[in-house]
Amino acid sequence: MVKNSHLKSRSDKISTSNEGKLDNDNFNEHEDQNNVKMTPDFIPMIRIIFWNSMGFFFFSFLIPYVTVQLLGVSKTELGVAFSIQTIGGLLSAPIVGFLTDRISRKVLILIGSFGRAACYILMYIGILVSSFVLFTAGMFVLGFFVGFFWTPLDTLISEKSNKANRSSAFGKRGGMIGKGNAIGSIISFIIFWLANTFVPENLFLVYSPLILFAASNVFGGFIFHAKVDENLTFDKHIFNLFPSSVEPSVVSKEPVISDTPLKSRNNLAIGFFIGFSVLLLAFMTSNINQMLAYPYFQVYLYDELGVIDPTLIMIIYFPSQIISLLLAPKLGKIADRINLVLGMAIVSSLGAFVTWLIINSTSGWLFGLLLLFDSTFAWGGNLILQNILSRISKIHRGKIFGAAQWLSLFGAALGPIIGGFAYDNIAPFAPFLISIFIELSVIPLYAIAIKTLKPYMTEKVDL
Repeated sequence: MVKNSHLKSRSDKISTSNEGKLDNDNFNEHEDQNNVKMTPDFIPMIRIIFWNSMGFFFFSFLIPYVTVQLLGVSKTELGVAFSIQTIGGLLSAPIVGFLTDRISRKVLILIGSFGRAACYILMYIGILVSSFVLFTAGMFVLGFFVGFFWTPLDTLISEKSNKANRSSAFGKRGGMIGKGNAIGSIISFIIFWLANTFVPENLFLVYSPLILFAASNVFGGFIFHAKVDENLTFDKHIFNLFPSSVEPSVVSKEPVISDTPLKSRNNLAIGFFIGFSVLLLAFMTSNINQMLAYPYFQVYLYDELGVIDPTLIMIIYFPSQIISLLLAPKLGKIADRINLVLGMAIVSSLGAFVTWLIINSTSGWLFGLLLLFDSTFAWGGNLILQNILSRISKIHRGKIFGAAQWLSLFGAALGPIIGGFAYDNIAPFAPFLISIFIELSVIPLYAIAIKTLKPYMTEKVDL
């Protein structure tokens, strides 16, 4: 009896020791999983953004400059030009959202790259023949095809990154935009400045960067199509690394049939619908706000602050379009570590305050510095929102990003028209003043949406 008791005691010790070792191994394996932030092809995947974004700054600079200074249209017509771009996106967003969950994302992204290239070529021809109609047709083409690029790409970014580092993943996306934008801006600035200085009447040379950027989009699309494995998701990557600790069902994209009673599922559906509807309303309102003043920054510099040299306007405008994007990876890391409601409240409040400072500035250089801060806060808010959208559902990400894009584009279509009407009929500072009130009003909307949606997110993260 004593012998048996001794053996049992020894067995318990061995068992306890083994359990402790297993627990420790499981803990270490869990820690290793948490340290994996993305799939091996994540960085090659987002490199397409470098080629795709080289023309972003030159494009955004040209729209108000060409329409108002070169073609002589009114501020309201400038607003219409911006709105035509977003109307193109409104038409394609539902289609792209549906297709993203059903066909190859690589094919959609390739189509989007070709669409942006076609836009640059149409705008170039419109400038050469002084046609506002052809110029805006190019903007419509961009709006229509831009969803073919960003919706499937955002879906892939979500699928290929750790849910705990999702804002950081989208921050890397923004950083790659910044790098491509920076290189493209330097190229376009040198060509634009030299051509305007020595042969300003030669429009072929002055606006030739548009042709270079059309080529870079086509090149980037082909490189992306060749190098990215769209079937390798983060869940599958983790399963390949740690097969013993991941349920096989996790790597499946099939929906899990819940045993939840019908009444509970109906309550869930109502709660989810309310939260998602409020989130989309806030998203749309934010885009109305962003596009209220954005088209008129350069016009305000020209009309109110007396900055008439186009090269100088480009230099003042440059930091806000580039530096904030280069800071996006750092902003993403911060966004992953803060409360989502608090984060949106901070960036919206600071954005409204900076906008108030902008309309009270008297110097072009101070105006440019404030634009940098404003753009940085806007990007911080955008990273938080991308984080939220990416974690709502795994199997319907394309539809969710498509729906969000459609409503944001609807807001972006209204914004320039409202802003242009306010600029022409109230005062030059009116679009900025309206923007302040809207930016503050969306804070409670985001708070309601985030708190309501949190229980229904398929990817939950505890901060």
